[in-house]
Amino acid sequence: MRRFPIEIFIVVLAVIMLILGWRIYGTGEMGRFGPALHAQRAPSQLYARLTIRYPKAPIYEEEYSMSDIEGVSTFRYRIRGFDGHEVTVNAPPARVYDVSFFVGGLDQDGIWQLENKAPLPNPDAHYTVYVKQLADYKQGARTVTFTNPDYWAAKAHQQYNIDLSKGIPKDFVHIQSEQAGDRQYQQIVSDFRDFGPEEFRHNVHLAQARIRGTHG
Repeated sequence: MRRFPIEIFIVVLAVIMLILGWRIYGTGEMGRFGPALHAQRAPSQLYARLTIRYPKAPIYEEEYSMSDIEGVSTFRYRIRGFDGHEVTVNAPPARVYDVSFFVGGLDQDGIWQLENKAPLPNPDAHYTVYVKQLADYKQGARTVTFTNPDYWAAKAHQQYNIDLSKGIPKDFVHIQSEQAGDRQYQQIVSDFRDFGPEEFRHNVHLAQARIRGTHG
C-alpha cells in the first residue's frame, strides 16, 4: 500500500486553515472596515455663497463664494460699485481645510434652520445665502433671502428680556425658539465676513476701500 505523502497533507491542511480563518476573521474585519471604506470613497462637495446687494451707492454688490470639492478648497470675494468698477480677490485652489471647517461652522450656527424673511421698509441691503452639501452619499441645498440681519438680532434680544414676575408666557418656548432663530441671521453674515486667512481678509478690506474710493 502506498502511503499518502506527508508534504501534500500539510499543504492541504494549510489551505483548509486559511479558508476557515478568512471566513471567521476576514469577513468580520471587512464588516468592521467596510463602512469606513464606503465613506472614504463617497463624493464630497461643499458650496457656500453670500450675496449682498445694496440700494444706495457706493457699493452695488458684494459676493463671498467658496467651495471644497474632494478636499480641494477655493474661495473668492467680489465687490462691484454703482459706477461699474469691480474688484475680485481670489484664493488659488489648495488642499486646505478652510472651507470644510467654515461650512461646518455654518451648520452649527443654524444655516439649515434659516427661513426667508420678508424685506423690511427701506432695507440697508438684500442678503442671499446659498449652501449646498454632497457628503456621505447624501445631498442638501438651501437658499435663504432676508434684509437687516442686525434688526432681527436686536428684535431677538428684546424678545429675550421678558418680565417673568408676571408669570411664564404660554408661548415662552416658541419665543425662545424664535429668539434663537432671529439671532442666527446676523451670525451667518458675520461668519462670511470673518472667513478666510488673514491675507485674504486684508485683501478684501483693500478691495472694499478701493470701491468706496472710486465712487464719485
